[in-house]
Amino acid sequence: MRTLPKRSELPKEQTWNLEALFPSEAEWQKALEEAARSVEEVKPFAGRLGESAQVLLEALQTYETRMLKAMKVFQYASLQLSTEGTNPTFTRMVGEARTVVAQLAAAGAYLEPEILRIPPETLERFLQAEPALAVYEHYLEALKIRKPHLRSEEVEAVLAAASDPLGAHAATAYAATNADMQFRPVEHQGRNLPVSHTTIGELLVHPSPEVCKAAWESYADGHLAFKNTLAATLQGSVKSFAFQARTRGYKSSLEMALAGGGRTCGDNIPRAVYDNLLATFQAHLPIWHRFWRIRKKTLGGQLHTHDVPIYDAPAPLVPSPKITFWEAAETICRGMEPLGREYVELMRRGLFEERWVDWGQNQGKRAGAFSSGLKGTFPYILMSWSDDLFSLSTLAHELGHSMHSYFTRKTQPIVYARYSLFIAEVASNFNQALVRARLLREAQTPEYKLAVLEEAFANFHRYLFVMPTLARFEQELYARIEKGGALTAPYLMERLAELFAEGYGGEVELDKERLGAGWMHFSHLYSPFYVYQYATGIAAANALAQDVLEQGEPAAQRYLDFLKAGDSVYPLEALRIAGIDMHSLEPVERGFGVLKSMVDELEKLVG
Repeated sequence: MRTLPKRSELPKEQTWNLEALFPSEAEWQKALEEAARSVEEVKPFAGRLGESAQVLLEALQTYETRMLKAMKVFQYASLQLSTEGTNPTFTRMVGEARTVVAQLAAAGAYLEPEILRIPPETLERFLQAEPALAVYEHYLEALKIRKPHLRSEEVEAVLAAASDPLGAHAATAYAATNADMQFRPVEHQGRNLPVSHTTIGELLVHPSPEVCKAAWESYADGHLAFKNTLAATLQGSVKSFAFQARTRGYKSSLEMALAGGGRTCGDNIPRAVYDNLLATFQAHLPIWHRFWRIRKKTLGGQLHTHDVPIYDAPAPLVPSPKITFWEAAETICRGMEPLGREYVELMRRGLFEERWVDWGQNQGKRAGAFSSGLKGTFPYILMSWSDDLFSLSTLAHELGHSMHSYFTRKTQPIVYARYSLFIAEVASNFNQALVRARLLREAQTPEYKLAVLEEAFANFHRYLFVMPTLARFEQELYARIEKGGALTAPYLMERLAELFAEGYGGEVELDKERLGAGWMHFSHLYSPFYVYQYATGIAAANALAQDVLEQGEPAAQRYLDFLKAGDSVYPLEALRIAGIDMHSLEPVERGFGVLKSMVDELEKLVG
């Protein structure tokens, strides 16, 4: 029987360099205690922000620097827990760090309400008198827009302090999914193949259809065992966000999410962008219906739900070529050459020297992949490697996030060293599109080209099929809660199965209970109205990749300028820097145009 290694048994080169954050847990403990003491350091400025430009500047800088240090403490603990979800020490560390961050946020809750009480003419005088304060001009403008939704110091302090308990729903779901959930192994040729969050991807593309089916059922059934618990945690998360939206005076949770109400510089995404995405998706469902028909015909029979799992790639028509992590890293570096030497050399250093990536499989490692970091840290990547093109694609995706983060944090001051979730999925999907184009150009055989297309369809299936379907699902969840309804496991499962059935267009034979359990596989639903941004992200990314490949250096430079913008501009303005206007339908239409061209190519290859 094959078993996953313990974390301590992984070779060092398969793990990330957390020693660069803190050399030891003892050093982390010291930093935690320092962060806890810093809570008192942000309080003395309360009631004094209007005294002078210098006082205002010192207050903002004190809060920013202390919060950044506290977030590094939280990040270290969180990254450790993500690789060993059953480790009680890391669970404790995350809880302690989260508490300090919440206390610090509560201590600084007076800042924005008090700034808004400073007369505009006084603020203008401050900006002119203190050059170092001028960097906050965009932040202060964004604050004015948020003014109707900011509350008194007392209420803001309560909301900040409540961020810890209100966020506990996601933590509970995380523990249930990554620590407590168990999956029955799959028997194959006299061996038991372990099913886990780290192995499910490779099992779903196993050469044996029986293994694929059994793995899919095992994974779904493991989640179904927690359906009532996870329904309760999701309901709690939705109610928490709806409560915050009501408290801040938004008409709905969606309005608050589009405004970026929880973000320092806001988002200001027009409702039309969200509505256009969902309408365009529904209008183009026939492209997906055609895709399923082609696959069904090619496979010579009926497609079943386990052939198109919503949390992973559809069952491949051809096996993926074998590729190691290091071979994939080299391939990605070649694929990104159109962006220039600086980009590629930096990425190469992160892959081969600085150990940004944690890619080994081990017991207790969380599901999925992510990029995470802060100003002054590496842009860390977590994933679980399988020797195939799908893992190559995941690595390219997360490197897109990490490179975006690197350029933003290197270019921008602390106040703007983040970027909106709305543009987060642009850079990740851009990397995949550029690397994919290189692979297709280099393809020597129809089989290899088909394998590359299979990776592409997996990517588009997730971001331009699953995610907008989840966005429709999520919109209904919030509307139901805001009308006083409840979220139960039977309702959630039935409604999601109905929405996916619409997307499959009658071409897939459904296992409705297991299909309907899909909402439990996506922690994204604990980040309100995040999932729709995957679809806008992949559309914008593929449009930008086309521009770079067709126009060369001018388009590449625009894209690099976009990566450096961070929160210094609103997200739609950042995309305009790159050459994309998300106010229009054109980018999303172009995204579906790319999908249609790939379906055309698929039909030729299998015809």
